[in-house]
Amino acid sequence: IRQATVADAQLIATLNIPVQQLHHEARPQSFKPPRDDAEMVAHYVDVLKNPDNRVYVGEVDGQPVGYVYAIIYNHPDNPFGYARDYIYIDQISVNPDQRGKGYGKLLTETVLDLARKEGIERVTLSMWLFNSDAQQFYQKLGFSAYVQYMAIDLEED
Repeated sequence: IRQATVADAQLIATLNIPVQQLHHEARPQSFKPPRDDAEMVAHYVDVLKNPDNRVYVGEVDGQPVGYVYAIIYNHPDNPFGYARDYIYIDQISVNPDQRGKGYGKLLTETVLDLARKEGIERVTLSMWLFNSDAQQFYQKLGFSAYVQYMAIDLEED
């Protein structure tokens, strides 16, 4: 596993396709179809340039198998809560033909190791409830629910 650079923006855009497809199929009203065009590559260039972001690529025999994108947040003290730092796993994707081989676990553990190295005590993530495979995966790694979001979709007249 290696840290991605700006030169990897196209690769990350391509590696994102399987997970974006899953989300698009489950919630097409929320998620756009997957693509790895110039706009998406430019998005990942921006992601990779931001010093608060960490993107890691997993490779086997020089071939990419997946990536993880995490964001380091520094939440200041305020009248409602104490200052805290945490890492948010924004995206993770493993190629469908490489799933079940431990690569997702290794990518996630890379982020957990980063948190330990930086003295950050909490790593968070979110997932859509339709993605039961992700839920089981994260639970096996020790993640547990700590907040719940709810929504109501209103019909337009």
